Amino acid sequence: MSITLCIGSLNPVKIKGVRTAFEEFFTVSKIVPRKVPISVPPQPLGLNEILKGALERAKGCFEPECDYAVGVEAGFYVVNDEPFDVEISYVIEKNGSYSYGFSPSFPVPRRFYEWILTGKYKELEEAVEYLTGVERIGEKQGFIGFLTKGRLERYMLSYAATIMALVKLLNKELYGLI
Repeated sequence: MSITLCIGSLNPVKIKGVRTAFEEFFTVSKIVPRKVPISVPPQPLGLNEILKGALERAKGCFEPECDYAVGVEAGFYVVNDEPFDVEISYVIEKNGSYSYGFSPSFPVPRRFYEWILTGKYKELEEAVEYLTGVERIGEKQGFIGFLTKGRLERYMLSYAATIMALVKLLNKELYGLI
């Protein structure tokens, strides 16, 4: 089945992750990336805020030509007083069905988290640029690429989150969506 995929981002890493995930199941004939304004801060805090950003991106890029609209948002959540970074992918089908999924998470150095909380930096990318000297690292390998010495790149997080979001939509009968 050939689809048109709308993505609520111009970030090439997010686009690559989402496209690659959809290509596991569909023939993607057209990709429509779109910059979407969202109400959450540049570095969302907490799963609910991250999810809200992903939903706003998906809804904001949805057009009549879209078979699927996808929003991906990254942010921090805290477990056992330790900050983690995660991406959430929110997928909306043309028929209105939706699902969301999470990427693998990784621990964020405490000082980076505190820099965001105190306002020294608006988002993780700025702090990582300071550390690495790599401009726009979030549109390249990402912090996870730096931390894993290139073994796992940021697009893979968008890819994994989108695959997880597609689980429910690919198995509608199991989730009562039919």
